[in-house]
This record gives sequence, structure tokens and C-alpha cells, in this order.
Amino acid sequence: MRIFLLWRRFGASEPPFDPQGVGSDLQKLFSPLFRTPFRTKTMQNSSASLVLLELPVVGWKPAFYREDDETWALAPDYPINARSALAMKGTSVDDDGVLPALGRELQAAPAALLQELAPPFSLVWSSKRTGQTFVQTDGLGQSQLFEFQDGRLWALSNKILAFRALGVALEPESEQWAVRATLGWFPLEMTGYKRIRFLEPGTQLHLDSNGLTRTRHDVLSTWVRSSALSSSDCLELARSSLLRHINAAMPLCERNSVGLSGGWDSRAVVSTLRAAGAEFAARVRGLPGRPDVVIARELARIGGFDLKVHSSSGVPPTDVEMCKRSISLALRWQAGYMVTHKHKTFLADQRLLDGGSVNIMGQHGEIGRGYYAKKIRAGEVSEAEYEGWLIGKLMAKMPPFTRKGFHEIVRYVIRQAFRQADRYDLQGSAQLDFFYLYERTRRWASGSLGSQTGVVLAPFLNPDYIRAVFSYTGDLTINPFHRYIIATHSPDWTAVQYAKELDVRHQASETATASFREPDILTPDWRPPTGKENYDSLGYWEAVARPIIQEALAECGFWTEIFDPDVAERQWPAAPDELAMLYLLPDALQSRAPGINS
Repeated sequence: MRIFLLWRRFGASEPPFDPQGVGSDLQKLFSPLFRTPFRTKTMQNSSASLVLLELPVVGWKPAFYREDDETWALAPDYPINARSALAMKGTSVDDDGVLPALGRELQAAPAALLQELAPPFSLVWSSKRTGQTFVQTDGLGQSQLFEFQDGRLWALSNKILAFRALGVALEPESEQWAVRATLGWFPLEMTGYKRIRFLEPGTQLHLDSNGLTRTRHDVLSTWVRSSALSSSDCLELARSSLLRHINAAMPLCERNSVGLSGGWDSRAVVSTLRAAGAEFAARVRGLPGRPDVVIARELARIGGFDLKVHSSSGVPPTDVEMCKRSISLALRWQAGYMVTHKHKTFLADQRLLDGGSVNIMGQHGEIGRGYYAKKIRAGEVSEAEYEGWLIGKLMAKMPPFTRKGFHEIVRYVIRQAFRQADRYDLQGSAQLDFFYLYERTRRWASGSLGSQTGVVLAPFLNPDYIRAVFSYTGDLTINPFHRYIIATHSPDWTAVQYAKELDVRHQASETATASFREPDILTPDWRPPTGKENYDSLGYWEAVARPIIQEALAECGFWTEIFDPDVAERQWPAAPDELAMLYLLPDALQSRAPGINS
């Protein structure tokens, strides 16, 4: 677990912040979330000051902070394939020297390295000789880096709440939260807060005694530019890219935990782990009889490895005050950068966070599965209609009690987000794939994965996989990359069905559900699982958490800037999670919520 805060004052009249004092305040802000005290490191030179809070990650070997005679370097998100990328440029280093050497190489020739470094990664480094400090984010901008600036203070952090340690008031921006309530994420470079923005892809910041300068190196254009590769070459490039990424990651960690479900992405990743000969511990979340559990068990049986079933995870608390606590702590930890419905399950078992572990996931595989082409049924409309159909599909998720003044604003923002593909001259289905990559992956998924305290390894998110996808001329909606990877790495799995193909609705009986639940927490209105979840979300709001909605409807506040309370009183069941989140947001950020004592 790493939380860092880097800052610089502008103007001689401004009193400096004491790094030790900032570190103490930072600890107080986040300590309600953690069960053990942080290790704190502070750095200060003529260009900037830094505070790092850290907890060890179980199963992870390299240090996130390293220094040598010339340079100190911190990796908030560790560059998984840094050693191989450096070797390609003729730089050979041992494990301890990777981060300082990477910083110096990025300072000298950033574009060449960014071409090959897999997202997410970010690096902060400083020269011991000159005192100059640098920051580099990855070529996709997947690493969560938030930048604050108001003319007197500049600051950078991977957690929005951290800015409060510098006296920054976190002011939610109503228009941006209206967009987030519709999409489920903040698009473009929005963050949801005034004077805070998301650091753009390929950005390098340079701080010295004279101030701050920034440069951008656009390597994404080379990743999404179609090449002359044949379809078979694209498939092989994608397969080999996963294998290379996993082979680069394995020396960095001990035995890893990997999710295995009934879907395509996790199966492709675990099949690659098998092909690489990597050790792993597989897990699946769900109740017995659910498709994910049935299929994962069959895959594990065929593969000859153990599978751990988490049958009680992902369920909200049975007490309304504990539900408020979960939502409030989630907002404090991620400031809105978490899957909306997962706010109410965050730390629901009353445990606290620790340093986390190494978690291998199939996340991001949908970059190459025609996600939005499927959503809008692109094969049934013309390419010229893609934008309109996508906007309509996403606007349909807007809470019906959103104030009418925001409707066109949200529509405009989605249109602008879609048209970002124009920068790269992408057309047709490639525009939809780019929207998935640049918005749903870069903004939604980065926030979702950023809620984990350990290290997430997502082999699909690498430059060559992206290159393969955008060079492929076939139909992505039939999952060609996943089919090829699985058939090559684990041919014994090809006959096993997928979750969407398996009808097990009648197997998930009330008897099976009850056998995996304590009797005192069974509530027939919401305990039966629905969709992909282990419970009925709307039933939960009606049976357990409705007092939160009633409390919100009885009060004014930030939420009423975005939602019409008169309409919400009638239609709140259409989006209870969004209403509760916006209602509790201000108090959560200001430490006036259940479970927050700092």
C-alpha cells in the first residue's frame, strides 16, 4: 500500500509546510481505514517536498522506494516490465537499481521507454546532485495521479483525500458529479473536485528552483495505430504479450492469488499462467450453483489445481448504520473512484484495510472483445450512427431524478469523450474500442482497481495487446483473441462452457443459499442473489438501508444540487446507490460520518 503526497509552494511570502507535520496529518486522515500504523518517509529539497505512507504488500518482493548514489525514486504504481524495457535500450541493472535507473532513462529519453512500459505505472524521482524532481505517468494515463493547483500551491497525489493534509478544501463540482452519476466514472480529465485534475497520459513533470514545467509524450498514438499485421499475426502478438507480461511479473512476487470465473478474461489469464508454469492460488466469488462457481470448479478440476470459493464476500452489512459506515469509508478512501454499488460493501465485515497482497486479474481483456460494439449492436446500424447510439445507451443510465439542467451537459460531455478518438484518426468500430480503452479502462477501471491496497497484475493491459487489437481487422465481438489464447495455452478448457451459456438459475435454490448463510442474517427480500451479485441490491435498499434514503430526502445538501428531491422521493428505487453516495459525500470527506474519527 502506497499513499504519497508531493507538493511545492509558489511565492516567497507563503510559509512552507513542514513535511513531518504534513506526514502526521496524512496519517490522521487515513488511519480510520487501516488496522496498523503506516511507515512514513519524508523528503525535501529545493524543488519539492514529499511524504510517503506505506505498508508491506504480502507476496511482493521489490521495494517501491529505492535510491542509489545519484537518485532516489518512488513508484506509486510499480513498472512491471521495467527491467526488460531498460534492457531493450541497452541498460542492465540489478533488482535494487531498477527504479533509479528508470528515472534517469525517462529523464533522458522518455518516449522510447514509454512505448514499451506497460500501464499502469508512475514514477517520482529526484537527482541528489541538482535537487530537481521529476514525475512520469504511463503512456495510457492508467496510473491514478491527481494534480491540485491554485496559484499559491501545487500538489500531486494518488489519493484525493491526501490534499487535505495541505489545508486544501475538497469542493465537489456538481456538473462533474452529475456526469459520474450517469456514467459511473469521471470522464476526460475530470476528477469531481474543483482545482483538481487527472494527470494526462505520458506526462512528465519537472520541478526545480524556478518552478514547474511539463511535457507530454504521445505514445498512445503508436499503440492504437493500425499496422499491416495479418489477423493471425495479431492473434499471436496478443498471446505472446500476455505471456511476456506474466514472465516479467513472476520474479517480482511470490505465489499469487488469481481470480477465476465463468467469463472469458480470467480464463485466458489463468490459461497463460498455466502455460508459463507459474505458481498461483485460484479463487472464485459466488454461491454454490452460481455460473461462475460451477464453471471455475470444472476448470480447476481439469487443470488439476485447488480453487477457493468465497461464498460470503461482496455482501453489504445487515445494519443501516454499518451501511452508512461502509459508504462513508469508501468515499473517504477513493473519493468516488469506486464501482458505485460496491460502496455499500466496502469493509462491510467491519475489518480494516492492510497493505494488501498480489492479485492477478483478467481485467481489461474486454479491450479486445468489442465491448461497446456489442452494447449498441453495431452490426445493425451504420458507422455514422455509432456516436448517437452510444450516447443514448449511456444516457439511459442517468438517474431519473437528475435535474433537467444537467441533461444536455452530461450528453455533451459523453460526446466529447467519444470524439477523443478523432485525435488518432480512428473510424468505425475502432472509435468504440478506443472509448472503451480511454474511458472505461483508463478512468473507470483505474478507479476500481485503485481501491485495492496491494498490487494488481492485469496482463491484458500491455502495449502489444493494445497494438494487436487495433490492428485486427476481424470481428472482435466473437472474442477471437481469447479463443486463440485459451486454445493455445489450455486446449483442455476449450469445451467448457462460459457463464452466459450456462443456465443454472434453478440450481441456485433457496436451500443452497441458506446453507451458506448464517440464519440471523437471512432476509428473504434481499438475500437471494441476482445478476452477478451475491444479493438483491434493490431489495437490500428497501429492507435494510431505506433509512439512509429517508434521511437524505429530509435534508438539503450537495446531493440536491444534482438531484431533484421531489422527483427523487417518488423514483429513488431507480438509483438508490447514487443518491446515498452523493448525500454522504460531503460528511465523508470532512470526517463527519460513521466510522470516521479523525
